[in-house]
Amino acid sequence: MASTVCGWCGDRAHMTPLLNEPIPLPLQREPWRADDPSVIYMSAFQCPNENCQKLSIAWGAAPYVHNLSGKAAFLTSNRLEWEPKSVRRPLYPEVPEEIAATAAEAYACFSVNGYRGAVSLARAVVEATAKAKGITERGITGKINALHEKGIISSLTRDTSQAIRKDGNSIAHGDIGDEPISRDDAAAILEFMDALLDEVFQRPAKLERLKQRHLDRKADSAAE
Repeated sequence: MASTVCGWCGDRAHMTPLLNEPIPLPLQREPWRADDPSVIYMSAFQCPNENCQKLSIAWGAAPYVHNLSGKAAFLTSNRLEWEPKSVRRPLYPEVPEEIAATAAEAYACFSVNGYRGAVSLARAVVEATAKAKGITERGITGKINALHEKGIISSLTRDTSQAIRKDGNSIAHGDIGDEPISRDDAAAILEFMDALLDEVFQRPAKLERLKQRHLDRKADSAAE
């Protein structure tokens, strides 16, 4: 069975195929191109979650074959596109609300292949993070350098952050045709965004809780 995150209920599930064999899309039918033997197949699936049971459509490229067993292999593929898509919106409990919401929206864009939107929002998260720390320098480069100078981020984080600036600048200024943003590039930028939020907000909050827990225990022991 094809495994995916159901776009309806959000559970990861082994989707149940409803057709014995997938259907080639009409525009991909004969004549077959000799230099490109692949064809786009599509099929219907049902979520096995008893509280969902909704239908999803999956499609993907596979070599054209006449026999049923070859087509059936498509139904167990993990390299399928799904509709509806599963939209991921991670939580950032220690991050200021507006910044956390923007970061989650960046992931939502990524989930529906909106890579330019994801990168642009990730860039906005970097700038907003600096502003939240009282940094007023103009431009994202100045803000990033100031974060480092104040000891809020490491040298490695400062250097890596240039990926956000370079890949996000052309999008923010309307030059969207200059360089395409690939899925891998967008994923790397979101991963950096998460690392920055962890370093600036989440890790300090966690360490502060651990410190306070130690002080509370120390106070309780002294009171006994």
